[in-house]
Amino acid sequence: MEVFFFGPTSSQLLGIYHPASSERDRYQGIVMCYPFGQEYMRAHRAFRQLANTLADNGYHVLRFDYRGTGDSAGELQDVSASDWVEDIGFAVQELKDMAGVYGISLLGLRLGALLAGVAAADRRDLNRLVVWDPVVSGRSHIRELMDKVKSVVPHKRQSNFVDRQGNLHFNGFPLSPAMQRSLGELDLRQTTPGADQILQIASHENEEFESLADRWSELEGFEYRHTPAEHDWNYVDHVGGILLPQPVLREISGWM
Repeated sequence: MEVFFFGPTSSQLLGIYHPASSERDRYQGIVMCYPFGQEYMRAHRAFRQLANTLADNGYHVLRFDYRGTGDSAGELQDVSASDWVEDIGFAVQELKDMAGVYGISLLGLRLGALLAGVAAADRRDLNRLVVWDPVVSGRSHIRELMDKVKSVVPHKRQSNFVDRQGNLHFNGFPLSPAMQRSLGELDLRQTTPGADQILQIASHENEEFESLADRWSELEGFEYRHTPAEHDWNYVDHVGGILLPQPVLREISGWM
């Protein structure tokens, strides 16, 4: 595993590279797209485990932090969803350059799946796209977060609130008004990913997952899999509990 920075000088991104097993090298790359906020923290170990498994199976894997998040450069209040989609493009090019791979796949969870799907719509060089428990609509996602904010009991200590500048704080992670607007413009059902094969994997069922599956079922190479597993990505406890939905991890690595 190699940790490094890449991308434009003004917005350096943290990357974690997992080289393919030399004995199984497929000369194929996978860029993994994290979710945001508390979901990033809950998913970190699952992403690392999945990256190691995929590397052992012969894939070159790159995990990275979007600008304004994790250890990447920039301030969260200064970035938009389009910046994060652009960051995925930087990650794809970096993996191509450093690993010399012939093909690239994108794999995203929750908000990362929404961003990956949008990024895939502008490309024609992707082998595969995996969207795992995707945020299907940025607008409905923001509405869901707002509803949760409104449901907070007033007399209890609040970690979720909207401040005077309109920043939406959810589990301690702020979304600026500009970020909320830019996310609200994204909807996977309005995209046509440029990937040869597409997997939508759902750990549970809901109407938005089904509506996306209905829309993408028209695409050649699309597959929907319902793999029941834990999915409480925004759960917060006092020790920063992780989530390792092994059935989904096995399903994804097997499909790849």
